[in-house]
Amino acid sequence: MTAHRRIVAGLFVSMDGVVEAPEKWGMSYNTGEAAEAVTRLFDDADTALLGRGTYQIWSSFFPHITSEQVPTADWLNAAPKYVVSSSLTEVGQWQGSRLITGDDIAGQIQALKRQSGGNVNVGGSITLVQWLMRNGLLDDLYLQIAPVIAGTGRTLADGEQIPMHLQATRAFDNGVVEAHYTPQPR
Repeated sequence: MTAHRRIVAGLFVSMDGVVEAPEKWGMSYNTGEAAEAVTRLFDDADTALLGRGTYQIWSSFFPHITSEQVPTADWLNAAPKYVVSSSLTEVGQWQGSRLITGDDIAGQIQALKRQSGGNVNVGGSITLVQWLMRNGLLDDLYLQIAPVIAGTGRTLADGEQIPMHLQATRAFDNGVVEAHYTPQPR
């Protein structure tokens, strides 16, 4: 564990760049080596960072799920969860949930990064990942590129170019390619 925690995001992406609603086009590829790679992202993490939309969906699902059903469920249910939102005034009853809101969201996330502990994982939360990249707060981005054309949906790009540095790629047994990126210094 280090004094500087890393914010690590993992997203599923289609071959045409869609990251929205992977449950509609990509979850059938979350198997074998690809699923193991997702689970390994949690090995060095002890905290979750979620956007409002993902939090609202996951908080109604995961408290009733175990790791026998979804491999990361026990981790998510036990970990501290920080929810970034400009519209929520409180978070629900999902154990360990805390709200990050207000005028200095970036400062609150920087303070979270300075705490001792493991990595801070971001799952889903497209808008949050975009915001973290624009504000220089994202340390690692893992994209699992599914061998499918989604056709429609939001992409990771939101109008601003953010140069990234490719750290590594891996091809998995089911056709998924994982690409690990870090933002280039600006």
